[in-house]
Amino acid sequence: MDGCGIRGLGPDNPRVKAGLYRPLGPVIDFDELPRTDIAEVRRLYGAVADALARTRPAGDYVFSLCLWGSANVRAWGKDLGNMSRTSEDISPTWPRMLHNLDTTARRALYAHPGSWNDPDMLFIGKGEFDAAHMTEARSHLALWAIENAPLLIGMDLREANADQIALLGWQAAIAINQDPAGNQAVLAHDSAEVQIYVKTLADGTKAVALFNRSAAPTHATLTAAHLKMTGEIATTDLWTGKASRFANETTVPLAPHETVLLKVAGARRLPDGIYLSEMPGSVNPAVDGVVQPQPDPQVHLGLSPWNDTRGTGEHPRYGGWGGAAVDTGPYGQELQAGHEKLDTGIGILAGSRLEVRNAGHARFTARVGVDDAAWGNSGAVTFLVYGDGRLLARSAPLRAGAALVPISADVRGVRLIELVARPTQASAAPDPVVWGEAALRN
Repeated sequence: MDGCGIRGLGPDNPRVKAGLYRPLGPVIDFDELPRTDIAEVRRLYGAVADALARTRPAGDYVFSLCLWGSANVRAWGKDLGNMSRTSEDISPTWPRMLHNLDTTARRALYAHPGSWNDPDMLFIGKGEFDAAHMTEARSHLALWAIENAPLLIGMDLREANADQIALLGWQAAIAINQDPAGNQAVLAHDSAEVQIYVKTLADGTKAVALFNRSAAPTHATLTAAHLKMTGEIATTDLWTGKASRFANETTVPLAPHETVLLKVAGARRLPDGIYLSEMPGSVNPAVDGVVQPQPDPQVHLGLSPWNDTRGTGEHPRYGGWGGAAVDTGPYGQELQAGHEKLDTGIGILAGSRLEVRNAGHARFTARVGVDDAAWGNSGAVTFLVYGDGRLLARSAPLRAGAALVPISADVRGVRLIELVARPTQASAAPDPVVWGEAALRN
């Protein structure tokens, strides 16, 4: 369901003036969150979701929300639809593919089985992903696959050659995309040149994408720490089938715009359980603490094919800055509290509530604190753990600068765990907090 009517059918629209459409809105200002009526946009989409649920009780439909990442849909689209567009339309250029990828890449906690992030269709077979650019085309598919994006073919298959048909039928990549655990890959290394995406699979192995964003040859050094594994690690290149092993780290050469997609197996660093950062598909930021939605500045600003270089260029526009994040703080900073840095955990804002689906684990453990990046706007923060609505554990009130404090709870028989960070004072700019080393254990 497109939001075109609530974006562009104001009284000055030529089609409205001509009587072809009745005026509607504009409710969405695509470029400015404060000028968008977010509550009304959500209400309109919610009315459609309710009507579908009422008239199709078997749930035999896919409700796709298409309002191009506007209206802070990141925070609420997962609660209404089966997939939600995270960006403006894609076009068959490398910079635009980067743009659409970036609107999804840091939102692993905002997707789960039954509701997926959608960076738009694949453009394999067109423009800079055509038959003369198969390296770029393979990167496009590999990245969409590991991000759990809907794989929608964007070319006329009657015009596809054998190589393109083979790529679109890349069974190993499609299996990664369709893995039943439903974990979107998380960024284990993030830079403007090379990124490393890691996705935990249902069988306990992991998929890895080593991505060269640049037009120059380079390499990626994959470490056991990226994978949260120890000992000898076995890898299989899912395109070539080549198998290898490494301990500690391995270096993989990358051609310009190349993505190497691997499946890896090894011993978990956490032998008796799983970190929440490894299972984002089972963690839902029901309330992420964001009070005033802000556009995410980390999205690549590719040249817009609609405006060319008219105007001053594209500016940050998609809500998401300050949202719940895996292995980083909500503003992209390293996780750190009490002057101690952590490489795994959930970063989120005070005033938040995370829902965690528990599939038979016995204990929840974490080390909690207010991130050292805090300004002290939230006062003291108390961390609470609930199980199926019952309070299981709570911390003392903690302030910025205090050391991380262990917290644990018996979650045997509990289906839904809730992690609450409760501040003593409300703030328009709540402080970042850390659920460090948060894990479910056997």
